Amino acid sequence: MEFLQDLFSLIGRVLISGMFLWAAYEKITHWDKTATYMRTKNIPYLNILLPVGLGIKIIGGLMVLLGWHAHVGALLLLILCIASVLRMHNWWKKQGAEREMEKLFFLKDVAVIGGLFMILALGAGHFGVN
Repeated sequence: MEFLQDLFSLIGRVLISGMFLWAAYEKITHWDKTATYMRTKNIPYLNILLPVGLGIKIIGGLMVLLGWHAHVGALLLLILCIASVLRMHNWWKKQGAEREMEKLFFLKDVAVIGGLFMILALGAGHFGVN
């Protein structure tokens, strides 16, 4: 049973970290599009927050993926996710189809936050670089 717990923990870490690492790659390769989108969300200090957010996604994502201080990586990603979900996907301020789309993104991020809390609570399991 412990083997299955460790295996499922590894699969969960790969999936969650993969999402953050892929998002970082997409933002880097589409820098101007990302900056434009963030401007539409009225993100302040964009020249600082965009690179810092990418750094957190990469560092936190790798820490969770490798299981190396996964709880620290999960905490970094958790802080980023909570800030992002409140600022970027404020569906309660929208109307119509935009409201529904933002609500879906909000709920997806809330689910990811739940997964990050699980990593904080349970750690990386035995399949990690501890």
